[in-house]
Amino acid sequence: MKTVTSLFLVLLMSLVVPASLQAQTAGTLKPGDSVNISLQSPIADTASVTMVYPVSNRGTVKMPHLDQEIPAAGITAEALARRIEAAYRAADIYTNPSLTASIQGETLAPSHVVSVAGEVKAPGEFQLRQGMTLLAAITKVGGFTEFSISRKVKLIRGNTERIYDMRKVLSDGSNNPVLQDGDQIIVP
Repeated sequence: MKTVTSLFLVLLMSLVVPASLQAQTAGTLKPGDSVNISLQSPIADTASVTMVYPVSNRGTVKMPHLDQEIPAAGITAEALARRIEAAYRAADIYTNPSLTASIQGETLAPSHVVSVAGEVKAPGEFQLRQGMTLLAAITKVGGFTEFSISRKVKLIRGNTERIYDMRKVLSDGSNNPVLQDGDQIIVP
């Protein structure tokens, strides 16, 4: 009976361990995956960068305009987007790129969104990134138009409204708040 019990435990452990390893790697990229990468800004170059990219056998992704391939294996799609943004900045190709990435075919949880309306170049909703500020959100939608009143930018959060003067963004960030899910920004 002890032998049967021992065999059962070994069999059970062989089934449980791979499942736990699979859970640890769920959502991380591996060679052979395809990644949807979208350039949100600068808007003029979205068509040349936004597409599905394969993760090579070496675990890297080759992006337009970059000489080096970006390591992708073992990280999340979100982390890959941040690496690509950093590479574009380091190569002086884009000063403030904004990318989103997802594993093709992956079912994503509902994203956190922010909306920007009014006198900006490309008003609309987009996915909120952790730590994104009010000014970063305005930049993400192309920035202010020539008719905008940047000293009266309204941030609506729940039942509260605050007005921010984006001409005077302080280095301590006190007048450039970090955004939250559902925030609405209106640029008059």
